Amino acid sequence: MIFHLTAKGCQISETSYGNIRRHLEKIERVLPNIENDLIVLRLVVRKNTDRYYPMRTHPHKHKTYSDGKSALAYFEGSISCLLHKKKLYVHFKGQTVDECVDLGFERFFKEVEKFKDLHFASESEYPDHMSIRNKGGGKQ
Repeated sequence: MIFHLTAKGCQISETSYGNIRRHLEKIERVLPNIENDLIVLRLVVRKNTDRYYPMRTHPHKHKTYSDGKSALAYFEGSISCLLHKKKLYVHFKGQTVDECVDLGFERFFKEVEKFKDLHFASESEYPDHMSIRNKGGGKQ
């Protein structure tokens, strides 16, 4: 697997890099049928310059824009990968680099599972994909 890590406006610590390394090993276990040179994974983590600071309001007298916003996001990023001419892309935000990476790879693994369901033959008991009715003794 070819892995590109880009950090813009932030530093990736050794513990965060170890966390990323564990996620990459999991990708190699999930996709054993694909050669290592064919997977190019790009991880971009950057400091979020457009984070939201909620204004001070009175508690729930009126519903405001700040009530619907999530917690502050100090970092954001994306993961992109090209598998068999299909681009997998996820975007994520979080308060710490580790939270961003964990959330991003969680979303990425969901995309990989969708990809595997569509593009890989299932590992069923009947590899020739014939109907069970035709295999048993019945009308043919």
